[in-house]
Formats: sequence, C-alpha cells, structure tokens
Amino acid sequence: MRRSFDQQRDFAYTSVMRKRDDKKYEQIIDSVTELILQVGLSDITIAKIAATAQLYPSTIYIYFDNKEDLLRQVFQRQRQNLQHYLSAKLALAATPTQQVQIYMRALYQFAQDQPRSLATLQQFLNSPLLTQLAIPAVEQNLIFPEFQTVIEQGQAAGDFRVLPSGLAILLINSDVLQYAQAIQQQLVDPVMQPLEQLLNLTATWLTDPK
Repeated sequence: MRRSFDQQRDFAYTSVMRKRDDKKYEQIIDSVTELILQVGLSDITIAKIAATAQLYPSTIYIYFDNKEDLLRQVFQRQRQNLQHYLSAKLALAATPTQQVQIYMRALYQFAQDQPRSLATLQQFLNSPLLTQLAIPAVEQNLIFPEFQTVIEQGQAAGDFRVLPSGLAILLINSDVLQYAQAIQQQLVDPVMQPLEQLLNLTATWLTDPK
C-alpha cells in the first residue's frame, strides 16, 4: 500500500527524530565551545565543528538548521547556565543588600570554577556577530531579570542609590570579572586584596547615603 505525501513526510520526520541523540547534541555543543576558545568565534565553520566533534557535517544538520542556529544555541546554553547558577545563589539571601553580596560572590566563584564557559560567553559578547544570531536584544548581555529585580527593590526601599539598574549591574559585573581575571593572571594576591574589599567598595558606591 502506497503512503500518501503527508504520510511519507511524517515518516521521514520521525526517522530523523529517531536519529537525534541527546549525547550527540551535547557533544556538538561542547565541541563548538572548545573550538571557539581555540580559533575564535569568527573562524568557526561547520567543517571545523564536525572535525572537532568527530562527526560528519551532515550529522550537524540533524540538530541545527545552520551555523547561525548552532552558535545561537551555544550562546544561549552558556548564558542560561550562568543565569541558573546565579539565580540559585540569590535565593539564599533575604534582603537586597545581602543578595548583592551573594551575587558578587557567586559570579566570582563561577569565574573560578567555570572559566572556559565564561570565556566563551565573553567572546560572544565582544563580537559583532552576536547581533546577527537573531538573539533578542535583552539577552545580548549579562543582565539577568532576577538580579535586576534585586537592584530595583533596593532602590525602591531607599537602600541603593537611584541610577539605571542595568548600568548598576554592568558596573558590578565588570568589577567582579576584572578582579577574577586579575586573580587568574596572578596580578592580584587574593590574600592581600581579598574579594571582601571589592564587596565593600561596591557597597560604598551602591548604597544611598543617609
């Protein structure tokens, strides 16, 4: 019995979906992350991705529409990884002031524990390619809504200086990430200049003077 066109299409779609393997998907994502760190974001090609992942190029297209779709998913995966990590830590503190300190400690720890993930994110954020990947503008940064709410609640309560919450977060992120990088490069001694000093400096400019 001959299948109708719709039946043939559904059968073909089901066959492709059966070939999808979650482990291969993760393998591709991990390979792209590694490749970005090796050759840079602008030099990524499907051929290089396939070679790094030890897969046929045709296999890549089972999981992703094209290179742009693949890079978009890599960026979003890494960004979500950081967001979930920070959000879980924010939930451990009760007040905005405490949450800012928790956030800064967590961001620093993430930079220490997962430097490759953070380096991949920074390559995207520093590349003009990011705007070509159909990523919503609100996601093209490391400003997460959970922490933005913390800053805005602190401002509403009169605990924090009133300034654009996005600007405050960018300043905090920059301070923490530069400090973490200086530690990794052994430009700063964490014993002589502990993270606590940075927390106190942030509290000084963020806190609204009474």
